[in-house]
Order: sequence, then structure tokens, then C-alpha cells
Amino acid sequence: MATTSKTDTVENGIAALFKTPNFDMSAVMDAQRKNVEAFIEANRVAFEGYKTVSEKNAALVRTMFEDASGVATDVLNGKTPEANAGKQAEFAQDVARKSLESFREVSELALNVNRDAFGVIQKRFTQSMDELKAVKAK
Repeated sequence: MATTSKTDTVENGIAALFKTPNFDMSAVMDAQRKNVEAFIEANRVAFEGYKTVSEKNAALVRTMFEDASGVATDVLNGKTPEANAGKQAEFAQDVARKSLESFREVSELALNVNRDAFGVIQKRFTQSMDELKAVKAK
């Protein structure tokens, strides 16, 4: 019968402390690749979306300046101060209404962009958790 010395027992204990489980480096690299791809896709979605938001804002500003120019021309060509005051009041109401509508449109567009970009990250996070559960189950 073989006997084990105290030294052998201590050495085995220390070796057990530093023992690493089977480690699949290719799975880790694959997961990281998928993470990077998800972040790239989320950034692409955000960039394209905010490009659309910027274009919408530019179009709204352009329209507002065109409207203001038209009203200014009408006021300068107006016959009486009363008629000019009426046109200015109508213009102010119209600008306020259009501004609120435009703000709502742009806000909804930006919200959708954020939701879409976050959705890409959220989907990848869920996949990562599923991958982690699968590894843990092994």
C-alpha cells in the first residue's frame, strides 16, 4: 500500500487551486467577435438614424425660412398696418403650430433611432447570456 506524505498532499492541494477548467479560447474569441459586430451594427443604425434626423431638421428649418420670407414679402407689400398685423399674427400662430409638430416628429424619430440601436445591443446581450448558460451547463 502506497502512503502519501504531507508534502504530496500539500502539493496536490496547491495544484488544485491553480487548476483551470477546460477553457475554449475559440468560443471566447467567437463571442467577442459577435460582441464587436453587434456594437458596429448598433453604431451604424444610430449613425444612419441621426443622419435622417439631421436631414429632417434641415428641411424643417429651410421650410420655416421660406415661410418667413414669404410673410415678410407680404407684409412689405401690404396695404394697411391693420392687414400687416393680421398677417403677422397668423404667421406667428402658424409658426408655433408647425414648430410643435416638427418637434414631435423629430423627437419620435430620434426615439425610434435610439430604440433600434439599443435593440441591437439588447439582442446580443441576450445571446451572450444564453451562450454563458450553455457553457455553464457543460
